[in-house]
Amino acid sequence: MRKVRGVQALVEYLHSNNCPIGRTTIYNLMRKKDIPFNKPAPGVLLFDLDDIDKWLGGETK
Repeated sequence: MRKVRGVQALVEYLHSNNCPIGRTTIYNLMRKKDIPFNKPAPGVLLFDLDDIDKWLGGETK
């Protein structure tokens, strides 16, 4: 299981995979629960990169 912590780390991962999505867009997607993420504690955001890759490919859980 590959994970990154924080929106900025996810932005960097997405940009490295030729998917330029910005911080504001990610926050909007999170607010609508349209992107997979986990918030285990206040101020802590985790993104499972395997889930993100599936999400980018249009797969659902």
